Amino acid sequence: MKYAFTFLVFIVVSFLSFVTHAQFQGAVYQADTSVKVLAYGNQQTLAWCGGFDKAQFAMADLNHDGKQDLIMFTPWVGIRTFINTAASGMPQYVYAPEYELNFPPVTDYLVLADYNCDNIADLFTQQSSYGFVVYKGYYNTNNQLCFTFYKTLTYIDSVTNSAVPAYNNPGNIPAIVDVDGDGDLDFLALDVNGAEIAYYKNLRVEMSLPCDSIYLKLQDNKWGKEFFPFSSCYGGGQGATMCVFDYDSDGDYDLLEGTISCYNMRLFMNERIPYNASGPDSIIIYDSTWQTNGTTITLPSFPAAFNLDIDQDGKKNILVAPSGSGENYNCYLYYKNNSTPGNPSWSFQSDSFLFDKTIDLGTAAYPQFFDFNKDGKPDLFIGSDGYYQTNDSLRSRISYYLNTSTPGNPSLTLQTTDFLGINSYDFKGIAPAFGDLDNDGVTDMVIGHTDGTLSFFKNMAASDNVQPQWQLSQLVLKDVNNVAINVGSNAAPFVYDMDKDGKPDLIIGAASGDLRFYRNMSSSAGSLSLKLANDSLGHAMADPNYAHNSLTTPFIGKIDNTGIDYILLGSSSGYLYRYDNFQHADTGANVYFTLIDSAYSYVDTLFNYYKYTWNASNTLPKVYYNGYRSAPTVADIDGDGKYEMIVGDVYGGVRLYEQKLNVVAGVSNIAANSFEVKVYPNPASDIVNVIGSNIHSATANISVTDITGKFLLQKEVLATNKNINTSIDIKSFAAGLYLLTMKAGGEQKVTKLVKR
Repeated sequence: MKYAFTFLVFIVVSFLSFVTHAQFQGAVYQADTSVKVLAYGNQQTLAWCGGFDKAQFAMADLNHDGKQDLIMFTPWVGIRTFINTAASGMPQYVYAPEYELNFPPVTDYLVLADYNCDNIADLFTQQSSYGFVVYKGYYNTNNQLCFTFYKTLTYIDSVTNSAVPAYNNPGNIPAIVDVDGDGDLDFLALDVNGAEIAYYKNLRVEMSLPCDSIYLKLQDNKWGKEFFPFSSCYGGGQGATMCVFDYDSDGDYDLLEGTISCYNMRLFMNERIPYNASGPDSIIIYDSTWQTNGTTITLPSFPAAFNLDIDQDGKKNILVAPSGSGENYNCYLYYKNNSTPGNPSWSFQSDSFLFDKTIDLGTAAYPQFFDFNKDGKPDLFIGSDGYYQTNDSLRSRISYYLNTSTPGNPSLTLQTTDFLGINSYDFKGIAPAFGDLDNDGVTDMVIGHTDGTLSFFKNMAASDNVQPQWQLSQLVLKDVNNVAINVGSNAAPFVYDMDKDGKPDLIIGAASGDLRFYRNMSSSAGSLSLKLANDSLGHAMADPNYAHNSLTTPFIGKIDNTGIDYILLGSSSGYLYRYDNFQHADTGANVYFTLIDSAYSYVDTLFNYYKYTWNASNTLPKVYYNGYRSAPTVADIDGDGKYEMIVGDVYGGVRLYEQKLNVVAGVSNIAANSFEVKVYPNPASDIVNVIGSNIHSATANISVTDITGKFLLQKEVLATNKNINTSIDIKSFAAGLYLLTMKAGGEQKVTKLVKR
């Protein structure tokens, strides 16, 4: 059987297709948010949650404390969860990734709403050809919101008299609200052209069905009774977003719509109430660029609006974000609801909702540590592929964070978002690196660009004991033959004495995945002389199965308490690759460095999801990468002997990981830090035994999904003496391939299960 589709699962080490060696250490690092980041006198409380870009928003009580928390979903990437920690009043959101593991696979859209009257949020999404797939919400024993599969939504076709899936055009965001006010949720979906809205009425109340029911009828192919006009920018048929809400507080639903080719959103007003309360919904007023008389939404492209009580004052506000490519910074618009019945009042508050609390440099962040002010503490510099410009290009600059840590209190403080005024150079892509490349005893700066070239900033300071004075010396860095150095695209430099001759060399990662090694040939102080010595150094590569799109980003140095230098490679997949056996100074073409692991410390910048495409032989999945990116740098920020690792992601943000385990060179830590799962018999026809060992939590959650992501079984099992021994009944399953997932202690593992 051939499976020609993509399935999302969380990062699972059991499925890694690359060889790992004896020194694989397990979870040496863990995600951490304890390092404070200050900017403009305020703490950036979301500094380490990664960058923001296109997004969808929803709210639910994630930890069962009675307060609404925030969920951010990026299509085909994943979910991020933020807990509201405020005692009252304006919410204070804190990034809490542990709740992300409780969400099922979500692809095109995410809507949270209570369909079964239990006051717990349920989840609606799209999977494959099914426009509406429903997961029932519940709280587990840890009071965390979880979901179990309920059903895909169908209706009875009036022509064929058969059940067919309720349709939602893939890529569109539907509306799930009580359209007719009868107490159950109804469903609105735009047609393939984005011009007419199908109204699927829920007949639960009319048919006196149990509250835990959804029964749909296609009530109307043209909700609103009007053809929603295309604006001149509309390209036709590609996609649209809907936010159905009561704009004027008059008791009926209005529509705020975005389209894939338009920068603005359009407001359609409903006349059903008060003009014709007993009649159908009918659109009578059209504002082509809401707010025409206020702050107009301008988000290239595909803006989407969400009706949420962001400030939790009892009134739902409007939050707008791009759902397509384009704007990548300060692009979440927040409109406060000040309306009273019949008197709409929506005041623009900010375009930087959440952005003002995080580190975000637009697209694809490249962090590097360097002690700039020479106080003995590593400072943080971050470049990126750039901030979006109105001409649809990217323009890059460097943010500089001073290390302001004191013993026991690690902190970084923003000094500038345009270090050295680099914005004026109009660089496309900045990946910074630091080292003495011209052999004059002071540290220079080199930056890599998206087009594969590099620029060289010479240090004019009198010594290396004072703050550098960098000046642009070569706009395009050239080699010893006066030829421009160009690695094709996405140049990511690092300076390190690879051949052990006492002179720092230049190592460059690139989209191709290889490491280019330029030997420092300088024979006199101040002379810059670089010679290409190897265009595939040590044959080290990130994402080796996906050369030419690997986006290798190197860090070379100490990464744990052993004091051993390693090569750590960021990648397009979001994983980190660790290499050893390069310290012998042999850089010849036939030398192969040793790949220790291909998912160092389980770090993955892809939020909580990971993509796989099953191959035709139904064996191990082939990884499908989609440019998620990881760019690592490592240092001991606070001088406590434990290292911190900062990893840049594709959305211009960074994640912080703290070394939690002391490492013994050559000894694996896996047994102490990772549970194991065994499933037998496999294949099986009826009963399957599931054994979990080394469980570091009181319970484990076991679920089984088919290969479309549909949940078929879910159970919570108590752990006894760190072990689990249970069984599941699969007699009712159709023959084929399934995925069994075990979650415990913030970790997740997935095993193939075959039903005979």
